[in-house]
Amino acid sequence: MQTLDCGIPYTLVFPNIDVKGKKALVELPDGMKQFSINIHKCFVENLGVNPIISMESTYGACDLQYNQVFSILKPDIIIHIGHSPYPKYLSPSAEPREPKIIYVKALSKLRPGDKLIEEASRILKGYGIRKLSIALTAQHTHLYDFLVNEMSKRGFEVIRSKGLSPYYEPGQILGCDFLAVLSKEADGYLFVGGGQFHPLGLYLATLKPVIQVDLYENRSKDFTPLGEKYLKKRYYKMSQAIDARRWGIIIGLKTGQFRPNLERSIIKMLKGRKYIILSSENLNEYALRSIDNEWFEAFVVTSCPRIAIDDMDGFEKPVLTPGEAYMVLSGNIKRYRFPW
Repeated sequence: MQTLDCGIPYTLVFPNIDVKGKKALVELPDGMKQFSINIHKCFVENLGVNPIISMESTYGACDLQYNQVFSILKPDIIIHIGHSPYPKYLSPSAEPREPKIIYVKALSKLRPGDKLIEEASRILKGYGIRKLSIALTAQHTHLYDFLVNEMSKRGFEVIRSKGLSPYYEPGQILGCDFLAVLSKEADGYLFVGGGQFHPLGLYLATLKPVIQVDLYENRSKDFTPLGEKYLKKRYYKMSQAIDARRWGIIIGLKTGQFRPNLERSIIKMLKGRKYIILSSENLNEYALRSIDNEWFEAFVVTSCPRIAIDDMDGFEKPVLTPGEAYMVLSGNIKRYRFPW
């Protein structure tokens, strides 16, 4: 691995692959696009490649858009920064993989100080938590052992994650996959990362206390109350769909979001209810509103489960995740199922 310091708040970890002189496209998360010029200069000077910088939003390795890229721009490689390879078990269509796509880690230079860790420990102990699992986003995975040691010193029994090679480092989660950190033994979770996206998913997947160490806001906070609020909203959305007889099944067209197995499973569960299959690459409230009319009574999204969760306030009719659709259609609503 080659470590690159490009004068940005992240250390880039580039695999030992010779890209000199190749036609390359660089994909960046939206939060890193502000560093595009620095990264371009760094790659020219250190890697001998003069890349095209993609302006498209890329929300994860499920969203590489390589079908369009390879057919139109015809690059030799895509250099994808900030996300890990997408697990094939989440989508069999998540191909091709290396060497056409090079995944570059972007490790944050921020570290939690004693004050943040002490505050998180205090909140955790307020819940009576003793057994703990630690979750991080991709840019903080290098902090995992440090956090395990710090929380152990404060009296917590940390249920260690082994990661999920070759996809995840220990403790790493996605917004739609928490497998690497899930533990029946854990009383609660410590999450290190910014924003609401990942800790909300972690809460919905576990229904256990989630305490967030936000290095960007420089504070530790209890995410559990907000998670509980979202859970109540999701049950309300499901209640609206219980009597629905006419459904829209939305399939995704993005590279890692085409899941025909989910589509087939939902069709079987509909059992006589009417349905229309819809396709969408970029689903939002405007796209749904343009096709929605009195015929549709409920929708289920088989592409990204976070669309139904994070965009729910913009949808006029119930839009469910596959797990929620299973709960409604099977009548088994006691155990919340997320993400799938």
